[in-house]
Amino acid sequence: MMKVFEITKKINLTDDVFEIHYKASESFKIKPGQFITFILPEIGGRAYSVLEQNEDKTILIIKRVKKENWWRGWSIALCDAEVWDKFNWVGPVGHFVLKEQDNNKLFLWTWTGLVPLYNQIVAWLERWDKSEYTLIFGVRTQKDIFYRENFEKLSKKYSNFKYQIYLSREEVELTNKGYITEYLTKDNLQNIYETYICGAPAMVDSVIKILDNSEVKKENIYFEKF
Repeated sequence: MMKVFEITKKINLTDDVFEIHYKASESFKIKPGQFITFILPEIGGRAYSVLEQNEDKTILIIKRVKKENWWRGWSIALCDAEVWDKFNWVGPVGHFVLKEQDNNKLFLWTWTGLVPLYNQIVAWLERWDKSEYTLIFGVRTQKDIFYRENFEKLSKKYSNFKYQIYLSREEVELTNKGYITEYLTKDNLQNIYETYICGAPAMVDSVIKILDNSEVKKENIYFEKF
């Protein structure tokens, strides 16, 4: 059944990444990690994972991509919209959700692949689950980093949560130089039971290839490509 979102707030997280708040035309429930699909005029459906959902407030993080980048250019219609603009959507759906198991978990993402993982992590930390949660995220440069303050707050509130940042094109204090795959050493993976990955297909495939040669079992590797 078609529903309606109305924009209530827009926040620039970086030059091309936006946190957009919507008011839903009707209440709905979502499992952390699921997505909704916008029905855009002359474009069709475009799916986005939900960062946060509470009563009639829904928050998404969307990266604005140039039109020439094929279907990714559809994000311009959403990122350039103004407060009070309305969009039709359907959902939520999706099976990329956190398993309800007391296991140490590793989360890896690049760019807005953060969204479903962040929703999953926060939901389970708030239940005071005692498993260890490790978040590794990567972008190109320091100006591309977003939500760092949020992760700092989580790490201070929950002793079982930690994170690291990887920058592929810069060497900056308090970050790691390189790609997130460089975190996947034998020592770092030895206590990991489940791994959740979200990002571009090439990144996801690279991570899975490394994990296939580790002690993380294939059935405990969960991923979503976009």
